[in-house]
Order: sequence, then structure tokens, then C-alpha cells
Amino acid sequence: MATATIKDVTDYLETLAPQSYQEDYDNCGLLTGNVDESIKGVLVTLDCTEDVVEEARRENCNLIVAHHPIIFRGLKKLTGQTYVERTIINAIKNDIAIYAIHTNLDHVHIGVNKKIAEKIGLQNLKILHSQKKTPC
Repeated sequence: MATATIKDVTDYLETLAPQSYQEDYDNCGLLTGNVDESIKGVLVTLDCTEDVVEEARRENCNLIVAHHPIIFRGLKKLTGQTYVERTIINAIKNDIAIYAIHTNLDHVHIGVNKKIAEKIGLQNLKILHSQKKTPC
């Protein structure tokens, strides 16, 4: 049996929450890493921080799936002066891919907002304002 790759995981995630559903201002998708790498482990998080990358390294996970993108706007340098730069540098040094699935996941019927509503016990859920590009 062939080992799953980062691309296999990200392709599957994109069947659930296609990148075309993301807002124009967002930065979803693979932010660091090589899609052809075999998966060793996956760490899922709300935000990718220095501590999250360190946990992924300790737990032998080479893919972090984060809801919020660590790179939201373009980076002009990687000098380690900010936590974003240090997080990216550490991920790259340790061959850890970072994948963000933000507003595209927010816009699907199985997404974050539905799960939060279910957890707090809301019932009779419906979409109040559907985005034109999403089927919800």
C-alpha cells in the first residue's frame, strides 16, 4: 500500500472545503511544504504558532492543518523578528508543511460555524446569508 502524501490530505480537505469558497482577502491552501512528501503525522490547530510547530516536531507530524493562515499578507523578509517569521522559519527547517483552511471551511455546511452552533446546543440551524460562490 502506498504511503499518503501531503497532496493526498490537502486534496481531500479541498473536496470538503474547496479553495474557490475562500474570501478574496484570505490566504488558504498550502503555505509551506512539499506536496510530494509522505505523511508522517498531522497536527490540527486553530492557529499556527511557534509552540504548535514545536509540538508538531516533537510528535513527528510533518503537516499542520490550521484554520487561520499564519501568512495572511505577503512576507517581505524572513529574519526571525516576528513570531510569524520565526514560525515559518522553524516549519521550513523541520520540513513541516502548513496548510490553512479558513474562510473556505467557514462557508460549507460541515464547517466551523455549524460545529460551534452544535456544541452550544443551537437547533434548527439555517444559513442567514449564503455566499454566491458556495452551495450552502
